[in-house]
Amino acid sequence: MIDGARLLLVRHGRHDWLGPPVNRLAGRLPGVHINAEGRAQAQALADRLAASPPDRILSSPLERTLETAAIIAERVERFVVTDERLIETGMGPWEGMLVADAIQRYPEAWQAWRTAPTRMALPGMEPVAAIGDRMLAVATERLQQRGTALLVSHQDPLLALICRLLALPLDAMRRMEVSPGSLTVFEVRDAQPVLLVLNAMALDALRPETD
Repeated sequence: MIDGARLLLVRHGRHDWLGPPVNRLAGRLPGVHINAEGRAQAQALADRLAASPPDRILSSPLERTLETAAIIAERVERFVVTDERLIETGMGPWEGMLVADAIQRYPEAWQAWRTAPTRMALPGMEPVAAIGDRMLAVATERLQQRGTALLVSHQDPLLALICRLLALPLDAMRRMEVSPGSLTVFEVRDAQPVLLVLNAMALDALRPETD
């Protein structure tokens, strides 16, 4: 890693499936777009970044991340490159399911996922270790380049990446939060990624939700 290289981690803006009244697990399903609040979150973040714009913007290929990235890119005059490794967790049978139904039908798996995801085993769901590995691969590539890279992704992939960059157990991801439209910042110092900012610029950082 190159000293001085920076990584900006952005979670997409809010969409209608997050929290009541819908409260549904979007996963990798297409057609989930950020709403008016999500666009406002992305615009506020873009305005903050305009004073010191990133050199590169990479995004998950899903609509809600691309829409968030596009608002930022337009403001800071950069292009957006999609990277499949930034995609949301593959949720298997939970894709599109109401959170209430997932809790009722898979109570043990849900409890594991929300408290100790490395101990969860649900057929068809992407293991958290695999999520961390693919996210770390993207981040490492970017931190081997000079300048600043902005990655737009999703809640659990970003949390897994933060744990990987800090050499923390992946279960520690449940002790952190990255809210919709939030910014987390790492900088390489003495060849190690250092966390400078966690979950900043979120308009509603204290509201619990599932992506």
